Amino acid sequence: MSHFDLEECFRLESPIHCWEARARVLSILVLIFSVALAGDIPKALAGLAVALLLIVISRLPLDHVARFMKWPALFLLPFVIILPFTTSGDPLFSISAIAPSAQGLSTGLLFFIRGLAAALLALLIVATAPFTVTIRALRDMGLPGSLEQIFLFAYRYIFLLNEELTTMSRSMDSKGFIKRSDFKTARILSLSLAMLLIRSYERAEEVFLAMISRGYTGTIHVGSRREIGMDDILKCFLVLSAAIGIQAL
Repeated sequence: MSHFDLEECFRLESPIHCWEARARVLSILVLIFSVALAGDIPKALAGLAVALLLIVISRLPLDHVARFMKWPALFLLPFVIILPFTTSGDPLFSISAIAPSAQGLSTGLLFFIRGLAAALLALLIVATAPFTVTIRALRDMGLPGSLEQIFLFAYRYIFLLNEELTTMSRSMDSKGFIKRSDFKTARILSLSLAMLLIRSYERAEEVFLAMISRGYTGTIHVGSRREIGMDDILKCFLVLSAAIGIQAL
């Protein structure tokens, strides 16, 4: 499969993987909020250091982490590039009318570091347990049942849509289709997208009828949960202490 699989590494053995789901999700969410509220670069760097340490403890493969992080990095990089030229302040240098500000660069780096740290922590939430277990933990923490089902269905069938799109793309390539910057290419791609939406609707209707025939009544059962132990509480204490420590710098 060509897509990024969040559940590729959930069977690994590490202190993060064996952490009870509710305790893990709640503690890391608090840590994410602490990182997001970091008001200066040293605090953000401390949050990034904690996130990297937890990644190392989780034993997630570096290539898996890199494949996930390339998209947040590409999304956050424009902040570092654009903000120095759009924020007033002390100029770093001046070439003709170009004078990037130190304050803009500092703000851009702050957003970049906080975003990377938050993305790494989010990866810890979703990659160290099956997606259904994580959603069940959120459900126990107050997530509405309708949102629970939306997340579960979306996670399951977005991969099917990706495979359907890949199949359509291969079929078009085999028939000699070449993407160009012209009206004909735009027309063919729009027709392909329309066909994908039609197939998605038909697939959704088939899945819904199959679920009804198997007794679906609006509730999804995702298994039982285990009790929170003392080792889980200790991990919560350490992560929450890190979250408080970042704000106390």
